[in-house]
Amino acid sequence: MVRPPELLYAVDESPPPGVLVASAFQHVAVIAITLIFPLILGEEAELSRIQFLDLVSLSMMAIGAATILLCIRSKFVGSGYLCPACYTAIFLGPSLFALKQGGLALVFGMTIVAGLVQVAIAPVLQRLRVLMPSEIAGLVIAIVGLALAALGVQYMLGFSAGRGIRQDYLVISALSLAVMVALNVWAKGYAKMFCVLIGMAVGYAASAAFGVLDFSAAMPPGGLAILRLPSIGYVHYQFDIFTLAPFVVAAFASTLRVMGDVTNCQRINDKDWVRPNFASLAGGVAANGLASIICGLAGSLGPNSYSSCIGLSAATGITSRTVGYAVGIAFILLALVPAATVLFAAMPPPVMGAALFFTAAFVFTSGLQIITARMLDARKTMVIGFSFSMAVMADIYHDVFMQAPAVLQPVVANSLVLGTVCAVALNLIMRLGVRQRVTMKLEFGQNNREAVEQFLTQQGSRWAARRDVINRAVFGAVQVLEVIGDPPGGVEIEATFDEFNLDLRMRYKGNPVTIPEKRPSPREILSSDEGERLLAGYLLRRSADRISSTGSETGAEIHLHYDH
Repeated sequence: MVRPPELLYAVDESPPPGVLVASAFQHVAVIAITLIFPLILGEEAELSRIQFLDLVSLSMMAIGAATILLCIRSKFVGSGYLCPACYTAIFLGPSLFALKQGGLALVFGMTIVAGLVQVAIAPVLQRLRVLMPSEIAGLVIAIVGLALAALGVQYMLGFSAGRGIRQDYLVISALSLAVMVALNVWAKGYAKMFCVLIGMAVGYAASAAFGVLDFSAAMPPGGLAILRLPSIGYVHYQFDIFTLAPFVVAAFASTLRVMGDVTNCQRINDKDWVRPNFASLAGGVAANGLASIICGLAGSLGPNSYSSCIGLSAATGITSRTVGYAVGIAFILLALVPAATVLFAAMPPPVMGAALFFTAAFVFTSGLQIITARMLDARKTMVIGFSFSMAVMADIYHDVFMQAPAVLQPVVANSLVLGTVCAVALNLIMRLGVRQRVTMKLEFGQNNREAVEQFLTQQGSRWAARRDVINRAVFGAVQVLEVIGDPPGGVEIEATFDEFNLDLRMRYKGNPVTIPEKRPSPREILSSDEGERLLAGYLLRRSADRISSTGSETGAEIHLHYDH
């Protein structure tokens, strides 16, 4: 892993205490936006004010523990990156469905089941990699970014059914967003690091000036104590096979989002990133499953990794894993302070919207970068294009999709779920007819280098291979042809590919190519044609990740291997 120069504090580095605390609270402020989902659940369940406060406090504790689980680096659990947790709309639909069927007890019980599903997926995740190649991981990240931006605009403008744009919301959100953008683009040092936190503070002040900030709605009767341990008296558990399908679908969608977010973390922290590390992905999925179990036991919704926080870390240049630990501890401690609970519960919608819209830009562009790093042919273009379009349709025609049967609503009524399900299904369908092993024959007297380049480039597009790897393979094949010339009987080129390897085998009649360990001296190169062949063999060794050359009575073969 090569440290990108633009990072101020990379994943394995620890910021100074002051920077650590300020950065952690910046993430806390962004994550607190997602407490809206437990708030919606509490309102739909018609909880009393005390129970409502308990729900928010327990949700804060659970999300703190979930963040620590997702960030730790261990053999079986944790992504090892700054990958905080949040509450998500993925679980909101199934939870509201379960609430109507069996109350909060059924919500909490089925959230635990969803966590168990994710824990079961984690050990076999690498075997399922064919379902989730890098271009689809990039698609998931891009869809999440688009969904965050859409939600952000809704909060920024304050429009809802039967209501137009609120002018005060527009002014507050524009001011808050302008501060975030200005500090991130033109400021340096601490102002750039904490641009979101400063922008949200400005938004709170503007909300107070416009009369939008209202703490009374979240204030419990009898006022606030200094410290308060939340009660779990309202928490019970129930299980129902009828509600299993929506939660299983949500668990798979949550798994795909974790994979996309951890992949993004890997890319941000590694200048030479080329493909996902599945050990880290599996650890993140296992941690998210355990976090879902904890949230269900604590009496809240299922969690997920938070793309906005990853976008925030990219924007500020602080990706230290230590910040994740500080975020988790901060949430657990703040859950014991009723004043902090009320502060988060009363966060003004335009401030939420500005923070969501700002971080969505970094999330969306990260997804596009992962997609465009691959060579895409017509098949892959349709997979990405159709799936992205379906995700957009899920947001534009949300009311139409909500009329689908209840068992299908977790799939069709959520842009992320619908887009990723379409991508996985189309990817499997489009793989039909794509050969992972192909050959071409260059006949004697037709040693055409352009044909070799066209052959490998077309296959690379069908396989969605990385451009740089295909370019290296083309260079290697052309170099081999330069060395062996135009042998009698021609040259057979065989290319095989999987998500992690590209192998070229070139067979011909003649002597095997010598592959020297050391560069030949200038005298050796100039003394004879053999010296030029030795130099070409040395360059081949340098261009391929592994190379071998063998000969027999029937002919010779040179094998070029490239890590993908």
